[in-house]
Amino acid sequence: MEGKRLTSYAMEELECPKCGHKHSLKKYKVINVTEKAKLKEEIMKNRLYQFSCEECEYMAPLTYDSLYVDSQRNIMIYMAPVMNAEIKAEIAELEREKGIDKRLVDNINDLKEKIMIADNHLDDRVIEIIKIMYLDQIKKEMEDDTLLNILFDYNRDNYCFLVFFQKKGIGKIPLTREFYRQVEDKYKEAIKEHSTDGFMKIDMEWAGKILFKNHNKFN
Repeated sequence: MEGKRLTSYAMEELECPKCGHKHSLKKYKVINVTEKAKLKEEIMKNRLYQFSCEECEYMAPLTYDSLYVDSQRNIMIYMAPVMNAEIKAEIAELEREKGIDKRLVDNINDLKEKIMIADNHLDDRVIEIIKIMYLDQIKKEMEDDTLLNILFDYNRDNYCFLVFFQKKGIGKIPLTREFYRQVEDKYKEAIKEHSTDGFMKIDMEWAGKILFKNHNKFN
């Protein structure tokens, strides 16, 4: 199993959708940042999952299935934009490994968010529950606008959520450590009941089921 978690990639020829120029691109199957720490920075700065044409300067995110591994943070994150039989079989084999948190995402922004949460030694399950709670704070804005996404972010020791609206753009909601700890303690048992040792897609839909089942709100 260890060999399957070492950094690996394949060269693939891609054609620029704008000008047709052909590129030889490195696509990573496994990204082990314990082994190659520089790759984490490449992901966070939008350099790794990125198509860039030197001919016409066209740029676009390039999302493909790959496994992110950080043994120091004790986490594996599988990014699978489209789930198919081959990926399911690979995930099933990886799930045999015990003692490491396993997450499933389908886009680059969610991958980056999971990385930031892990780097801050936080629990993404608690973070997603707090997102649902914070929806009450932006109900008024949601009446005449469309909420696109809510993502965890931080600046040094300050935590927050970036709120993406279709018309208004990006807003920010602060997150205190005290509130995080209170939510973590309140939903500790519920989180445990809704968690497994396998690859879990931890998002607001997952968190909503916990809050709905508990029929209560944080005071």
